[in-house]
Amino acid sequence: MRILVVSTLYPPVAFGGYEVECSAVAERLGEHHDVLVLTSERNAAGAGEQAGVRRELALLSADSRGARRAPAASVRAVRSARRALAWGPDLVYVWNGSSIPQAALRVLADSDVPLAFRVCEHWFGTIFLHDQFMRELLPADRSPARAAWAGASRALNLLPSLRLDPRAPLRTAISWNSEALKRTVAVPSFVEPVLQRVHHPVPRYGDLYAAVVREPAPEREIVFLGRVTPYKGVWTAIEAIALLRSEHGISARLVVIGPEDSDHAADMRDYADGLGVGGQVSWRGQATPEQVAAALARAHALIVSSVWDEPFGLVMIEGALARVPLVAADVGGIAEGMSDEQHALLFPRGDGALAAAALARTLREVEQTAARVERAYERAQAFRLGPYLDAQERFVHDAYAALTGTPIRSAPVSGAAQL
Repeated sequence: MRILVVSTLYPPVAFGGYEVECSAVAERLGEHHDVLVLTSERNAAGAGEQAGVRRELALLSADSRGARRAPAASVRAVRSARRALAWGPDLVYVWNGSSIPQAALRVLADSDVPLAFRVCEHWFGTIFLHDQFMRELLPADRSPARAAWAGASRALNLLPSLRLDPRAPLRTAISWNSEALKRTVAVPSFVEPVLQRVHHPVPRYGDLYAAVVREPAPEREIVFLGRVTPYKGVWTAIEAIALLRSEHGISARLVVIGPEDSDHAADMRDYADGLGVGGQVSWRGQATPEQVAAALARAHALIVSSVWDEPFGLVMIEGALARVPLVAADVGGIAEGMSDEQHALLFPRGDGALAAAALARTLREVEQTAARVERAYERAQAFRLGPYLDAQERFVHDAYAALTGTPIRSAPVSGAAQL
């Protein structure tokens, strides 16, 4: 079977676990099928040539600059989608459709090729309707300037190569990454799911983290692992470190590991200085899996301080596999992976005081913390790579059968996409 995988980013260009997860699945499918990946052009030169990967789609910012780029980017994306269809896929498997021109996805949806989605974030609830080009094709009250822009977009959409209808019916199969996400994301009315399953994500480098030999640092270290962006709530972790010292008499360092939004990272450094803990925060930037494993080996706790509805919280599983005590905001699907008191200590989103209290309990209650760590480690065994990849391949086969009415009867054919 020929499978076209579409996603916003694709390693080695990646921001987090979503993209790494996508590449792991694409590589597994590539062992038994022909796979072609269509992804964004960001850092295409730095990524180098990869067989079976086309880096052709624009990566659009969510601001006015991205909106201005969207019409021309959509025309190019449609061309890329049609070239991918000319390759002759039997199934399209869409991962992250945010930040790329969704005109490409609309063309793929309007083809006769069965289409499935892996949904790991909230973007799917507004697919096509919030796209920076296709939203202008919908009726709405607009200012005169915006109305003129929408009129120009509709005129562009009259091109024979486009003529896109954002609300055209779409039959699909959906692999959700958590029950929480499935519960909170409303499927658009024009989308008809014929198959839905929940497949929790797993760490690609789980074996590496599980092999960590714990050697906690002489000075207490609390690790934050994730992107330094507003929705990850780094400020809550910084506040917790300050309150841990002032309210609980415990001094600890906060080790921040992950790629940084430069403006927000600068604000967070100023915030730490303002709380008098600038010297207690270490900013490590993006790290390799090996460097993350080394940091987890030294950590006295891992804090996940997200203030958005984190769909699942893969970092929690990584910390559990490394036997690091877990403290996290009770948001989204966090508790679906690691439950409060049983595997972790959870606190309300954005509450630095209760985050500090949870850290204080973790550091002081040695026996209770050790018991939670062991239960979390056992729980984490349910999130290992091999079984997850098997489940994803079964989903692809079952999605094809549900969408076509024809089960895959022949043995899978191995081999990479021939471009």
